[in-house]
Amino acid sequence: MILLKRSRLARIALAALSGCLFYFALNLTPWWPAVWLAPIPVLLACFYATGREAHLLAWMAAAIGLSSNFGYYLITTGPLATVVIAALEILLWGFLVTRARAAVLAWQSWQSVLIFPVLLAAFDTLVSAFSPHGTWGSLAQTQMAAPAIVQIASVLGAPAVVFLVGLFPSAVAVALYRGRRIERPWLAYGLPLALIAAALGFGGARLALARPVATVRVGVASIDDFIDGSLPPERIEAVWRTYEDTVAGLARQGARIVVLPEKIAPMAAEEAARRRAQLAALAKRAGVYLVAGVRLNRPSGRHDNASWLFNPSGELLAEYLKQHMVPYLEGDLTPGREEIARSLDGVPFGLAICRDMLFSPFGRGYGRLNVSAMLVPGWDFYRDAWMASSVAALRGVESGYAVVRAGRESYLNVTDRYGRVVARRRSGFLPGSSLIADLPLGPATGTLYARYGDVFGWASVAVAVLMLSKRTQARPR
Repeated sequence: MILLKRSRLARIALAALSGCLFYFALNLTPWWPAVWLAPIPVLLACFYATGREAHLLAWMAAAIGLSSNFGYYLITTGPLATVVIAALEILLWGFLVTRARAAVLAWQSWQSVLIFPVLLAAFDTLVSAFSPHGTWGSLAQTQMAAPAIVQIASVLGAPAVVFLVGLFPSAVAVALYRGRRIERPWLAYGLPLALIAAALGFGGARLALARPVATVRVGVASIDDFIDGSLPPERIEAVWRTYEDTVAGLARQGARIVVLPEKIAPMAAEEAARRRAQLAALAKRAGVYLVAGVRLNRPSGRHDNASWLFNPSGELLAEYLKQHMVPYLEGDLTPGREEIARSLDGVPFGLAICRDMLFSPFGRGYGRLNVSAMLVPGWDFYRDAWMASSVAALRGVESGYAVVRAGRESYLNVTDRYGRVVARRRSGFLPGSSLIADLPLGPATGTLYARYGDVFGWASVAVAVLMLSKRTQARPR
């Protein structure tokens, strides 16, 4: 530790190490353990740095880590928005690290260990509540490959997962810096250990005690070809024929429900009526519940992103309209306003489209409707397939339902109410891709989080405000 105190190069090396770990922690297919480890080196380096140097170290670590997503942002948002998003994220990480540093240097209290995870949970809550992108980018999603960790979201929401992954590195960094030179070291280091153990114990028990449940066989199919004016007529009809053949094949394998992706084609009124009749006949012929996503072009110039649900008799049970549009890209679409749940063979299912599942309040709404599963057409950007699927699965953990997601340029993804992958396959261009899975339905009872919402998250905001209002002028070292 003397080396860190005397050598700026050593501190820079630690910040760079954090940046490398953040690179694997924050990208679109994250390595979940990296999230627990990444903040430790930069926090420790900043404890030994001056205030100005600490900001530079934190910004450097954040810039290296966030660079893993710069190419994705360029594709999805453009150069200007990429610069703005990157700058805001780098400044935010700099603020989190330097405020934690200030608290640790100023306080001998055991509570200084909590400032970093509380700030993380508070900002996760605020971003989720006010961002037009919902929970996209939340650290909670990075843990979806470790189901025991995310089960606490069923009680306290995603901010509790974020708190946990911030608590461990904070405790380790403070222990390396202060050791026993802290008020009540047994509490400073024992409490984080107890909280993490309790959360993991709860998650492990929730998974282990999951009872065998009834299942329904579901089929998912996707063709990446987008039907628009650029496709020749024979290609358009080939896409529709392939969907018909695939749905029929899934039905022969026992599928009772089949989900197709978002925006298979844009349609004016006459074309929409023809394709709706075609899909209704397909559902009746195959004897399945069929969900298909389409774009409905209205004469007014304001259009709808819809999904149609047909029953095995060919009746249109529901037309659901997407509620959360992609900024700019879907500026001409009119958002829907209604959650729709329908009973399929006596089991309640909910309807959503792609980006709707980024928003925790939306997910909680269906939890309060006590649905057993969500049927979700989607359309992603190839590179974000894992993350988009995982965000939807996290909504299922939070509010207690399985998720069947048909992603174009993405994954065909089926997860249970615990966020565990039941089946997954990449989508593809003609002849497309499909899968079949036995979907565990589980009890349609919702969760504590679905009932009470982000109590923990907003409590974290209140505690963060109190902590930040305390004086954090560093004491001489």
